[in-house]
Amino acid sequence: MINSDIIKHIGEFNIKVIQNGEVVEEVDFTNLITNAYLDELAKVVQGQTTDLEIKYLAIGDDNTTPTATDTNLGNELFRKQVTSQDKTGTGEVTTIFVVIDSEAVFEWQEIGVFAGSTATASADTGVLISRVLYNRDKTNLEELQVTRKELYRRA
Repeated sequence: MINSDIIKHIGEFNIKVIQNGEVVEEVDFTNLITNAYLDELAKVVQGQTTDLEIKYLAIGDDNTTPTATDTNLGNELFRKQVTSQDKTGTGEVTTIFVVIDSEAVFEWQEIGVFAGSTATASADTGVLISRVLYNRDKTNLEELQVTRKELYRRA
């Protein structure tokens, strides 16, 4: 009998709403990993893709339920480049995006994370690695810190 490891891929979000330097709300949730991202991970192992770096957080106003076949947000309105990214443990990378008070002031319905060499500041570019629904009527009186952990764990 061969004993093999089963690897589980998890994406976790933590969103902190900050007003006047104080955290006024905090939520945690897991996200959907897209088929496009899983395919790109396989290409990395094959040597066909060398850039799958997480580069942008995207925010939109479409509340259509995310599916594994999504390749874009329903209606992307804003993109933010990575603020910081670190390897934070075995099989773990933590990426932080900070959306300041004057940015993305509208009703948020969806969040996506984009990676790869084709990800630019333009909407609908790059590999959508995850998409979630998140409802917040963001004002110019708050900053949001969006943290996403990419986790590879033995099941």
